[in-house]
Amino acid sequence: MKLVKIIIKNFRGYTNQEIKFTDFTTFVGINDAGKSTVLEALDIFFKNSKIERSDRQVNSTEDVELIAYFSDLPSNIILETVPTTLEEEYLTLKGSDSNNYLVLKQKYSGEGLKLSEFIVATFPSDEAVKDIHITKIDKLKKNFSSIITNIDKRKSTEIRKAALKLAAENSDLSTVEISINSRGALKDISSAIYANLPIYQLFKADRSNNDGDSEVQDPINAIIKASLAQQVIQEKLQSISKDVELAVKKITDNTLSMLSDMNPSISSDLTANFKIPNWSSVFKFNLDTNSGIPLNKRGSGIRRLILLNFFRSEAKRKLEESEEGNKHSLDIIYAFEEPETAQHPSFQQMLIDSFKTMSESNKIQVFITTHSPAIAKVVPTNGIRLIKKTPTEVIVLSDEEAVHEVIAQLGIFPNLKMYPDQIECAVFVEGTTDIKFFEYVYNMLSEKTAIEKEKTIFLSGGGTSIVDVVNLKFVQQLKLKKKIMIVDGDDSGKQDMNKLAKNKDVKVIQLRLSTIEFYLPYNAVQKELDSRKQIVFSTTREEWISGDDQYKLTGKQKQILKRSELYSKFNFGDLRENLKTELSEIINIIDNDEIQDDITSHA
Repeated sequence: MKLVKIIIKNFRGYTNQEIKFTDFTTFVGINDAGKSTVLEALDIFFKNSKIERSDRQVNSTEDVELIAYFSDLPSNIILETVPTTLEEEYLTLKGSDSNNYLVLKQKYSGEGLKLSEFIVATFPSDEAVKDIHITKIDKLKKNFSSIITNIDKRKSTEIRKAALKLAAENSDLSTVEISINSRGALKDISSAIYANLPIYQLFKADRSNNDGDSEVQDPINAIIKASLAQQVIQEKLQSISKDVELAVKKITDNTLSMLSDMNPSISSDLTANFKIPNWSSVFKFNLDTNSGIPLNKRGSGIRRLILLNFFRSEAKRKLEESEEGNKHSLDIIYAFEEPETAQHPSFQQMLIDSFKTMSESNKIQVFITTHSPAIAKVVPTNGIRLIKKTPTEVIVLSDEEAVHEVIAQLGIFPNLKMYPDQIECAVFVEGTTDIKFFEYVYNMLSEKTAIEKEKTIFLSGGGTSIVDVVNLKFVQQLKLKKKIMIVDGDDSGKQDMNKLAKNKDVKVIQLRLSTIEFYLPYNAVQKELDSRKQIVFSTTREEWISGDDQYKLTGKQKQILKRSELYSKFNFGDLRENLKTELSEIINIIDNDEIQDDITSHA
């Protein structure tokens, strides 16, 4: 399951705020604006930490509420050995986009902040199915005897599904809150739901510098949780839990049976309630140093390097499993406060690269907070969230409004290498590797002098990061002779062409192949990737020549080519003749003093 958004009410500085999440979400804001509060609220929601009285909004007696929306729901859950779904149980909420979401609401009430939990769902209004999830099977048989002639009457799940389907067909649907603190089927349903929720791992920026240093313990705990999330281990642990539950139930039933001989009233009031163990708290291990110096006494940068390499190892493991066709049964959310803390800029970039690679997996989300312009300008723009504190509340901005405020707040400047009056032509490409590629090709194929070539610049403008937005805004203010955009040959490139179709100020060129990697020599790519034993490159020469989307390289494979500098060091003579021709045509368009108004497509 993926976390889509959370609504936070009366929690610290948040009165009532909705916060949306992407695969890679970045929170920016001044100190004490409320960035860490969001991550800590999620930690409470996922029950890794406890709420405190001081967490309730100052001078408020209102309930604290955390309401989380999840997409990518499990294809089925098992109740009484019967496969069912959250949709069939009418325990999902239909959103404005017509998608079904699992919505879990946690309410903390009273002086002691007592927890109550609910599912917010679109449910039939028929009174006959009210409280159906806590109705015992004998009553279900009686209430719905007329519709269960062809249904297994031994399973309340089968009866309930039939009754709910009929009620939905014959009555209106309305939004209701269903308590999951109850017994009966809801107890089993809530267990199934929480067993499928993402694992949430929070890495805090604070350092306690003692033997229980959280900066050391957190990566250890994360490693344990990530290991326990593996499907094969999950299956074994579930089997162990079931065996223990059955053994306990057998002994408990015998005990209650004997108790009923002495005091039937007490016996009838007792029920065995087995709780799923928190396996991550059962297993412990330490990281020892050969030098004899305790790990918590090492420099803060070294300790946080453990986190960096944990993320890198997770990214590698996830990619390998994806390539092998294996998938975890659980999703994972990694939340990291201020990854720039105590790290050299080169290590910061490595960490962000790992974050990006991890978030490309359909099983991982990454949330970070940052004050660093260097980090903020390269993270995905669709996940930028600016947190602002006003005199009365905290607000969270997203989309274009957030991007522009982050640019102003962090003082992010364009990454142009020359002064504006030295530039005549700006060529926008998709990303940094495209820059390397086209700079190399341009210097090789352009017939202009070295001084004239310096008047043409290549820069990222794909719009996926803040620096792209800054570059575009900056160039728009310059009176250049030419502005050119080179887009990929995939569907995303076609969408970019359509967006720019009305902008006569920009000449758009679409590549024939879907991504720039297909313009690299096949033999050079194969040699580079095959030299890495952990990386599998199975694409044939014919598939590579086709340049189809399905044969695109993975994020990890692209990182390897980037580190090897293949984008700017390949042998141009090794390219196929049709690619040489296409690239020569593009360079001629860049160097041509007269730019036509029409949009050019090489696709």
